[in-house]
Amino acid sequence: MSSNLPDRKTVLLVDDHRLFRGGLKLLLARNPVYAVVGETATVEQACHFVDASAPEIILMDIALQGHNGIDGTRRILRHAPEAKVIMISMYAKIDYVVQSLKAGAVGYIVKDSTPDILLEALNAVTKGQYYFDPTILNEIVQVLLDLHIRTPAISDSRYGELTPREQEVMRLVVKGLSSKAIAAKLFISPKTVENHRTKIMEKLGLSTVIDLVKYAVKLGIVDVQTWTGPSP
Repeated sequence: MSSNLPDRKTVLLVDDHRLFRGGLKLLLARNPVYAVVGETATVEQACHFVDASAPEIILMDIALQGHNGIDGTRRILRHAPEAKVIMISMYAKIDYVVQSLKAGAVGYIVKDSTPDILLEALNAVTKGQYYFDPTILNEIVQVLLDLHIRTPAISDSRYGELTPREQEVMRLVVKGLSSKAIAAKLFISPKTVENHRTKIMEKLGLSTVIDLVKYAVKLGIVDVQTWTGPSP
């Protein structure tokens, strides 16, 4: 952290494209509020920098070599929970947004946004607010509406014994997603998905995916007409 910039918010750039990092540095160099104090290309380098210099804001790409930015956000926030992470990605996908938030990020913008969007995001998170790129706001609103409409009134105590992650995996299984697809969606390994599936079936006392679907339909978690069939 530079001592001659005591009033500027410190920013770490984590992106494996040097040219893109350079563009961000030039943009923020002209701003009196923020100062780029470091740049890295990997999660490992970012973790070392955070431990040594404690930047206040981290601009984190999702698609990094080795560990992805979502996993990197989890790792960094374990050591520096006060840091504000803004995901900055090529992908305007709601799944990436949700997983980023679960990892602890407080903002999400896409790389083809204007400089004004980046500055709006920085300003928002420094005030303790969340920020989402306008291009994904409509999709976020639709997901929230779907959740409100579809959230069941769970009355079976066995469902309450499932962990939040197990409930999430269960909802995806009964929608017909394969273990590989669920793993990609949740940024976990297929083996971890299989372990969750096994525990779900044990806790609910069920034997087959068909039984699980029937159980989910009974609770109102899924409409049987929307089920696409069991997946391996």
